[in-house]
Amino acid sequence: MKKILGSFMFVLALFGADVQVSTTHPFVKEPVFVQLHYKDREYKNIVWVKFAPKKSPLYEVVLLKKEHHNGEYNFSYLLFPLKSGQIEIAYTLKVKKAALEDIEQDILGTGYEQTNPVEGKVYKKDVKSTILHVKPVKEVDLYGDFNLRMHVHPKKVASFEPVYVDIALDGIGYPPKIANLLHIKGAKVLADKPKKDVVYTPKGAKISYSFKYAIMSDTNFTIPPIKLTEFDFHSYKTLSTQPVKILVVPPKNLVDTKNEPKKIVPFFEMFKALFGYLAIFVAGILSGVVLYLLLRRKEVEEIMLAKNHKELLALLVVRYPDCFEDIKQRLQRDENLLKIKKELLKRLKECRK
Repeated sequence: MKKILGSFMFVLALFGADVQVSTTHPFVKEPVFVQLHYKDREYKNIVWVKFAPKKSPLYEVVLLKKEHHNGEYNFSYLLFPLKSGQIEIAYTLKVKKAALEDIEQDILGTGYEQTNPVEGKVYKKDVKSTILHVKPVKEVDLYGDFNLRMHVHPKKVASFEPVYVDIALDGIGYPPKIANLLHIKGAKVLADKPKKDVVYTPKGAKISYSFKYAIMSDTNFTIPPIKLTEFDFHSYKTLSTQPVKILVVPPKNLVDTKNEPKKIVPFFEMFKALFGYLAIFVAGILSGVVLYLLLRRKEVEEIMLAKNHKELLALLVVRYPDCFEDIKQRLQRDENLLKIKKELLKRLKECRK
């Protein structure tokens, strides 16, 4: 231990830290690129270096990159100030050093490196804080430079046939916190979980958000324009989509009676014929189950005769508006139709009108 302490008698004098920021006068939520640099002549004695802005509710910090070479350690961060006024950015700089022979033994090792931590001492170094003079911003939906697009298809549908809406939001700045963009009074709106991709860069968070909806109604409706306010750190803007009118025509029969499967009707006719005999020999639960199946004949037939995902989804929306939300979502994702039908038949008793 004495040899370790002896080698550190003059270490503190060799510490060198430097901090650079892209701006000291940012707006609220404007990305600030922070570069931290540390240099040490006795880099061979270094076990690790930790250099970072201290956590604070006044700003958010994201690590972008850290690298070192021959005693020079570079850390880059992206910082978003969350409040206007003067903000102090304090830093933590810690350096752990050990005797060179201990580090070399750990590096060379015998295949079990890092099993035991290298003995050494952690040194803390004071680093001058950075003062940011944060300019205020009116409350907006987006902080940065973004683009908003909406695609609707089809624009003419049968009653309760889904209209699909894709909304894309992309750009760079502060990651927007948006959960839902579409509300239509009088229409059924089903939403997939938004897809949100965020990549942090020195210029800000590069985002790509995708929102997908299925809208159903029995009357004409209009998809209203989506409006988002934006501040691009120069001026205020409004991003907006155009309203889209949807024409809803009277539905055709949900069930195609001409092409109905051959096995469905005989199956229930057979149950009818056998029911009289079964009722004599079997009482209680079994007879109740059979009777229940007969009463549900029409519902079962409609489900089994649905030709595709859209037709079954429309049937569920009309007949069971408050039930089977998970199955409705699976139909939108075009999962196995036969498997969904089988599960739906088993769960019919969950929803009683």
